[in-house]
Amino acid sequence: AEDQQETALGVNAFAVGTLARAAAELDALLMHYSTDFVFSGTAAAPYTEFDRPEPQSVYAQSKLTGEWMAADAPKHYVLRVESLFGGPHTRSSTDRIADAVLAGTPAPVFVDRVVSPSFVTDVAGASAHLMRTQAAFGVYHCVNSGHATWHEVGREIARLLGKSDASLKPISIRDVVLRASRPKFAALSNAKLAQAGYAMPPWQDAMARYLATRAGA
Repeated sequence: AEDQQETALGVNAFAVGTLARAAAELDALLMHYSTDFVFSGTAAAPYTEFDRPEPQSVYAQSKLTGEWMAADAPKHYVLRVESLFGGPHTRSSTDRIADAVLAGTPAPVFVDRVVSPSFVTDVAGASAHLMRTQAAFGVYHCVNSGHATWHEVGREIARLLGKSDASLKPISIRDVVLRASRPKFAALSNAKLAQAGYAMPPWQDAMARYLATRAGA
């Protein structure tokens, strides 16, 4: 996205606008997914849907523009997710940490980036609930409950895998060269989603369920 800005806007924004117009013409519902990257990451408490977005990268700007364009569909949900894990591809940060723990190799983990991990199974459940109940349309934060640094997430992964002696390599976000700026404090509040009737389980519970699934695969 940072290197191909026009393509990023085309995929993350203008294509969403096309879908929104089609949904409006058909009186259909549009379900769109966005990201915690729309925030600056300087907050001290989990972001709510009412906090002002301050994107810090081309990617984040393209996703925020996509949110605005999704709103062209009268019936729309924009679900902000982050730090996704689960599904069949096992390429998430969670999987990289779990693979390193199981292999006995050092797992680099941020000690100063705070996230609210999102299990795709729970995100799918929340999506289905909103569509089924026709809850108020708009933006929702769809993450598992709670938040932690990646180092804390790594320790929980090691505990769940029975590898208390796992080697976690603490790193700071300021010491890593990243192509796109990431929000340092990226925790999201899912209180609005709970008020709509869907309480997301704690991220620790979600992590335990996912790792159990991985072990049985």
